Amino acid sequence: MKRAIKYIGAIMAMLFATTSCDDFLDVNTDPNNPINAPVELLFPAAVISTAGTVGGQYAILGGLWSQYYTQNNASNQYKDIDSYNIISTNTTFAGRYTELYSGALNDYQVIRDRSRTAGQWDAYLMATVMQSYTYQVLTDLYGDISIDEALQGNQGNVNPVFRPGPEVYDTLIARINFALAQEIPEGSASSGLSENDVVFGGDMEQWVRFANTLKLKIFIRQSEARPDVAQAGIEEMYAAGAEFLDTSANVDIFEDVTSRRNPLYEMDQSTALNTNQNLKASLTLFEFLEENTDPRLQALYREATSGGYKGQQQGTFNATTAQLDPLSVSRALIEPDAPVYFISEAESYFLQAEAVLRGWGTGDAAALYNAGVDASFAQLGVDRGGRYPFPGGGFEEQLKAIITQKWVALAGTYQGLEAYFEQLRTGYPDFFDYPVEGVTGGVFAKRLPLPNIVSQRNPNAPQTPVPITTPIWWDIK
Repeated sequence: MKRAIKYIGAIMAMLFATTSCDDFLDVNTDPNNPINAPVELLFPAAVISTAGTVGGQYAILGGLWSQYYTQNNASNQYKDIDSYNIISTNTTFAGRYTELYSGALNDYQVIRDRSRTAGQWDAYLMATVMQSYTYQVLTDLYGDISIDEALQGNQGNVNPVFRPGPEVYDTLIARINFALAQEIPEGSASSGLSENDVVFGGDMEQWVRFANTLKLKIFIRQSEARPDVAQAGIEEMYAAGAEFLDTSANVDIFEDVTSRRNPLYEMDQSTALNTNQNLKASLTLFEFLEENTDPRLQALYREATSGGYKGQQQGTFNATTAQLDPLSVSRALIEPDAPVYFISEAESYFLQAEAVLRGWGTGDAAALYNAGVDASFAQLGVDRGGRYPFPGGGFEEQLKAIITQKWVALAGTYQGLEAYFEQLRTGYPDFFDYPVEGVTGGVFAKRLPLPNIVSQRNPNAPQTPVPITTPIWWDIK
């Protein structure tokens, strides 16, 4: 284990070394050159690449777009994100996009290819699940992406075609199903993998549960656009006795040491930056918690410099300091040693609750909802105290309760991106505040534009930028 910790520390130091926000984690691997590291050492590097990207820059995007945070009116780091003023030439998200393809996704593919040839099915499942999770984030952000022809480099097609979102989803389900159908070891993975598994420490039961929960999420995401596909897939899972996560799938190796901190903290709160005052408490979530006397408020936001707790209206970053004293507003409470979550325990329970509510799964929707709320409060170390009982009304009222509480729970795990996807899919919460300084004419952002560096280099990529207000295919509600 000491070898693994030392090696992982070296990975984190390499990935988190930064001279500017745009350079953070911009350590792309050349997909045209072979990767010679053994599978058990390549795997944590890939996972940290996913965690650093999804849990860093994308977490800032998600935190602002899910209205957990808004840009401080006395600084300007995230004005473009908060106002939806993101174009295809934006280098920040172009760097994150290319990092995932040339870093994490490429490494997972090497592991999948090698382990399939060797019949090392524990490594194959782990890499397939993490690669599928990473692809899911990308297709939910960008829509069409390259997948089946991707990652071939000079060994294959260097100009992969882009597949529509539904085809990407179907491919991910097929890949996970194939991995689950193999002879997965019971108990622990092989010793080398177990020592270097920064998610579950080699616990293969949890990897199977992670695979099932990711499948459940992919099916649930299609609830409005392809309900027949979603229903059939979920019913098949329950009929086969699938078990889902009862703990979080996360990377929990961060510590309050330079280059080893949580990537969101490292990017926004680190003392190495010019300011840690950019992310302020959005009034959207703040007022919801305040109105419900929810003690999670103090676990999500810091007390204002001038004392007390106060939220700021979304997108009011152009307010003068005379109009809004920035010292009077709470800022985001982000811990340097917090995990990066892929699927949290609370999220798993809320997914199951929705599956049961829709009649596609078996169990007690109310009990699963309560398990999700309890998990959120427990994760933040505060007492629920009987708050938020499961409503006794009809489907929409109960779905609203499930998704609204998922939204709050995901704030505690810095999973704002996932919360935003769910708001687009369901319309809940139904009290989002359009940013005052938004540039899209009163329309919420629906996606990220494909970086123009991709379309310039690949003639098979979409050549016409898709407007940021164009919904992703599953966003029809």
